[in-house]
Amino acid sequence: MFEPILQGIFLGVAIAAPLGPTNVEVIRRGVKEGWKSSLLFYAGVNVALIIYLLLATFGLSFLLQIRLFNLILLAAGVLVLFYLAYSALTDFLKSKEVDLSSKSISKRNFFDGIALTITNPAVLLIWTSILGANSASKGASLTDNLMVSLGILAGAFLFVGTLILLTHYGRNFIASKHYKYVSLASGILLLYFALTFGYALVLALQ
Repeated sequence: MFEPILQGIFLGVAIAAPLGPTNVEVIRRGVKEGWKSSLLFYAGVNVALIIYLLLATFGLSFLLQIRLFNLILLAAGVLVLFYLAYSALTDFLKSKEVDLSSKSISKRNFFDGIALTITNPAVLLIWTSILGANSASKGASLTDNLMVSLGILAGAFLFVGTLILLTHYGRNFIASKHYKYVSLASGILLLYFALTFGYALVLALQ
């Protein structure tokens, strides 16, 4: 009974561990506004993950075969990533220091998390591939697939939760005047991901 969940947890950690836009934003928001902002952002990420999980579970992965669907998501993904890169680089270019002791938390974090994840068609592809491979190799039932999926969500949260905690405690060692360099690094990485998505979009339009 617990094997599918454990399998999913290991998969979730493996999927969440590579440095990508989500982890970059978790770190940046955690340093700037504290762990609650990072957690709110990741809650939005999970909402989008669950939406795509439901689509994959109920056989709606055929959407990936629709060219217009992929083009729209790619274009939206490019815009979201450029927006996040712009926000990070703007923080770097500001002359004034950022108040890292601020307790204000914006609901925008939650919606940014949804937007960043929902505009990535690869998320639906990942869910479809994992559930499809699980069913093909083991003849898994819907319940088994759901257990694997819950494990993946738990594993991803385990990794990102650890990242949030490390950021929270590491934040105490970062002076306000040094935060802009965190923003610069985040902005450059997000810009790289935006350009990567943009290149994929150009190829898809040809």
